[in-house]
Amino acid sequence: MKMKMLTLLLFLLVSASVLSALPSDGGGLPLHVDARVIDAKTGERLPFTSGYISGQNSTISNAEGEFVIDADSADVLRISYVGYKTVRLRAVDIGQEVLLSSEGEMLGEVVVLGTDLVVQNALKRMKKDNKRYRKTRGNYFYRQVGYTDRQCHSFLESFFTARSASQVSEMSLVTGRYLSVASMRTISPANFFTFAQVPVFSNQKNIPSTEQLVPLHRGYARNYLTEMSLVGDDERRVYVISFVPRDSNAWAIEGRLYVDAETFQLLKYEGRSTKEWVSHKVGNKAEVRPIDYSFVVNYQLDNGFAEVSSVHFRTSYTADGHKFETTGVMFNVADRYFTSRGTLRFNDNLMALIDRKGLDRGFWEQNEIVKRTPVEEEAVEIFEYDNLFGVF
Repeated sequence: MKMKMLTLLLFLLVSASVLSALPSDGGGLPLHVDARVIDAKTGERLPFTSGYISGQNSTISNAEGEFVIDADSADVLRISYVGYKTVRLRAVDIGQEVLLSSEGEMLGEVVVLGTDLVVQNALKRMKKDNKRYRKTRGNYFYRQVGYTDRQCHSFLESFFTARSASQVSEMSLVTGRYLSVASMRTISPANFFTFAQVPVFSNQKNIPSTEQLVPLHRGYARNYLTEMSLVGDDERRVYVISFVPRDSNAWAIEGRLYVDAETFQLLKYEGRSTKEWVSHKVGNKAEVRPIDYSFVVNYQLDNGFAEVSSVHFRTSYTADGHKFETTGVMFNVADRYFTSRGTLRFNDNLMALIDRKGLDRGFWEQNEIVKRTPVEEEAVEIFEYDNLFGVF
């Protein structure tokens, strides 16, 4: 009898411990998903891939194709990348790698509109949406890392609100933190955030030589050579339009637009800027240097218009025998709402503005948002170990 009572008691205790581990709503168990996104055919990692569970729980993969996200085991994660088949997986079924398959070129299999008609329709749709949604603001996470000769000298993270239709603009700082190692050979990362504001269209037919040429404008054919192909995934067909400036000496953007074949809305914009310059300062000495600048902009159509979902940029230049690089990533955190006032201008010192906001260490411990690359992670670990992070 005593043995039966002990067995029954043990069963009840084990049952109680199992039940207590389950959430009260009957859902799954909490998981920390840590994986990388891979091209199923080439094995290459896919950077800046969208991972979406809800408006309050989403992320993108970093430059190495890696992502992290906290989820419930019963959640379904939608992983998407323009030109690839979208994958939907239960969080509990995600392993170390997520494979995405691309669709091949479909030109010739379907009737395709002429390039000019696609460009004009895309421009028309963008102008219409910008007029209607020009005041819509989004909430963004931003990370910027600076290197001198491949040695990390600065790390900055912040949250912004900004206008979000077609390009990020009128950015306003919410909060931030940074670390900058003082050196005669390093530069201030104060205003590199302006490189996240990538222009894509203009209302002008004739763009003055003092302004940057962009792909979407009425007189694009005079300024650009174009090629177009058609690709598809399981959700949509996509026109891919390549733009190459006719004048190699022009201040222009060279790149590709990915346009939804049905709605003519932008899905992705990638390329580089030609004839870009930056002011290099060492001590009291300042000089203008040519800079390599490339970018990738992804858009989301959830709200009915091409809203900036993420931006990644990379800049590099040489001066005084040293190579200076800056990378930045910006991600729309959707329903994670913040408020702020004021507009950042090109010459604003971002560090000084962060100083005025103050530092909430607890906040940053809970908000990684986008997984850091190994190089970024190593830099942060060193800075945090030496207690160098702060507002100075």
